[in-house]
Amino acid sequence: MSQAETQALRRARFEAVFLVLREEVLEHCASEGLPDDAIQWYSRNLTYNVTGGKLNRGLAVVDTIEILKGRSLSDSEFFRISLLGWCVELLQAVFLVSDDMMDRCATRRGKPCYYRLEGVNHIAVNDSTMLEAAIFHLLRVHFRSEPYYVHLLELFHEVTHKTEMGQLLDLITAPEGRVDLHAFSLERYHNIVTKKTAYYSFYLTVALAMHMCGIPHLALPSSSCAPSGPYDIARDILLPLGEYFQVQDDFLDFAGTPEQLGKAGTDIVDGKCSWCVNTARDSRATSAAGRGLR
Repeated sequence: MSQAETQALRRARFEAVFLVLREEVLEHCASEGLPDDAIQWYSRNLTYNVTGGKLNRGLAVVDTIEILKGRSLSDSEFFRISLLGWCVELLQAVFLVSDDMMDRCATRRGKPCYYRLEGVNHIAVNDSTMLEAAIFHLLRVHFRSEPYYVHLLELFHEVTHKTEMGQLLDLITAPEGRVDLHAFSLERYHNIVTKKTAYYSFYLTVALAMHMCGIPHLALPSSSCAPSGPYDIARDILLPLGEYFQVQDDFLDFAGTPEQLGKAGTDIVDGKCSWCVNTARDSRATSAAGRGLR
């Protein structure tokens, strides 16, 4: 079997877990007295916003645990670990739904943004919180008896808070309709993307796997004052990778095609504090490209 075929089967197996989790969440809502029309609305919300992406974050949880355990996973292990992966994908959906509204984006993953669907509009605000609620329902049902349950909850809350701080920085640095290059800098950019992207896209996936494998929060012997616990070490490795990922994403937004991206790149037009603009800005004293920003 080729590598592509193996990856396709792995993705299909992962996606099958979502179908089970979606029904579980919907059944819980029905048991709380939610009528059929609301159940159908929530089902569309889950399907439209959580599926259809590359699933890199969710699958990274599975991959990390396999690496840490050093073996293949049993069916029951794969399901529980995939559940955590889908919780990360749910969190991603929360951010995308709200982010698309704030940025007034037109498309996402090659289709209209959720808030632009007929009849949705600002209901998308509540729908994004319903996606977040699904995370904590699933964690409670499947992990409440585990010794690391509180660590999972704290991790999701911490990373969500970091991401929201990054989104705030992004929005106030480049408010709609006004571009102030004096507010831009690569240092500011680093702060934005570390909080807004790197924590949930890179650190969260690995930290979840570490907790599930029972890796403790113990400081390791160190001759320096630098953080030396396993989670600190993981964070210090993963956050720069997350920034590198966002730099690539910014460049693709500038140079890629809508067919490649699944959406039109608008960072420059929208005056975003992107890597491309900041790099050109910092070089404007010696570069014609930088002076051209004016």
